[in-house]
Amino acid sequence: MGNWKFYLVTLSLLCVSNYAYSHFRLKQSVYYNDYWGNWKEMDDTRIQGNYDGFIIYEDHMHPSDYFFSFQIQGYVTPSKKDIKQHYKTNTWWVYDGYVEYYICDLYPTVVDVFKAKGRLLKDWDINKEYENSLSALKASKMMKGQSYTPIGFKKVRKNATIKIAPYKKVPQVYNIYFDGGGYAIDLNNTKFENGRPIQIIKW
Repeated sequence: MGNWKFYLVTLSLLCVSNYAYSHFRLKQSVYYNDYWGNWKEMDDTRIQGNYDGFIIYEDHMHPSDYFFSFQIQGYVTPSKKDIKQHYKTNTWWVYDGYVEYYICDLYPTVVDVFKAKGRLLKDWDINKEYENSLSALKASKMMKGQSYTPIGFKKVRKNATIKIAPYKKVPQVYNIYFDGGGYAIDLNNTKFENGRPIQIIKW
């Protein structure tokens, strides 16, 4: 009977621990046509970098194969006084910087990507379905007598306006505007997912 109670308590602790880890994930939202979409959890995703700029990549990929990155230019760590003042007055931090992300022939702008996918492009989006759609696009343009210059699947860099929500200690929510759209990230100040690090951030 004693052993049964021990196993029951151990199992309960494991379940609580698993829930605590799986409950917190990076969240994202996309912006186009003057509206932000709902927050969505990002599964199997990691980030690496600093609070003034980081990369986002898939768990099974090498960090150098990131599908999105941003960097604030000329960033200066704010003082505790400024942080407190921004938080008290609900004033967002606004910076200039740049982003890197993927586009392709079917989705030549980030707004096209957001409308079709509800997220950013990833390498596995180039699949058989994509190739079939691309063939249809080429045929349609040829039938209309239009020219077609392929751009392929490539990573581009664009200027961006990066806004950070007021915070007490460290940044948590980023709204990043570029290429006619916007991408929001909620870090949730969490560093683990199922016991594995998803964020490697230094202040």
